[in-house]
Amino acid sequence: MNYISLVSEDELSENVMIRILKDFPDKYEIANTYPGHGYGYLKSKIRGFNQASVCHPFFMLTDLDLYDCPLALITDWIDFPKHNNLLFRVAVREVESWLLADKEGLSRFFNLSVANFPDSPDSLPDPKNTLINLARRSRKRQIREDIVPINNNASIGPNYNSCLSEFVFNHWDLQNALVRSNSLDRTWKRLSQFEAL
Repeated sequence: MNYISLVSEDELSENVMIRILKDFPDKYEIANTYPGHGYGYLKSKIRGFNQASVCHPFFMLTDLDLYDCPLALITDWIDFPKHNNLLFRVAVREVESWLLADKEGLSRFFNLSVANFPDSPDSLPDPKNTLINLARRSRKRQIREDIVPINNNASIGPNYNSCLSEFVFNHWDLQNALVRSNSLDRTWKRLSQFEAL
């Protein structure tokens, strides 16, 4: 059993990480969680988390956002010897693409035809915006009220994280999502093959 600490950009990313680890109940037990306030927090603290990973593994997840590719982000962030126990993963382009990868599950959750959902979410320039625009068309009023921004000053709806976290824990078919998201599949495989030092 590996005691592992989670480092995330936000609540939704943290819950996605927790859900992924549930696929390995005999391998991982969560020791601590470090929810951040966006990628800036993670980038500024990554060296410290790398040092802490000497004691036990750390699973750190960030969004690719505007970087060209994961390697460009990793090269920019990690200018030091990375410890084997730092499991640093990049969602392409955002963690929302991993949710969109289970298009059948999300279409049922939104009560919206699966034909509206993308086949290759990792290729989307703005997965979060895609997801919000799909929520606008949902036949469920609660979905629209939770996820869609209520005014121009907000980037997400008032219950965005809690609503999508409910999807993650209760409806997201992770094995289905692995098929459509290479970045999610690589993360799952890294966790499945990982051996702590």
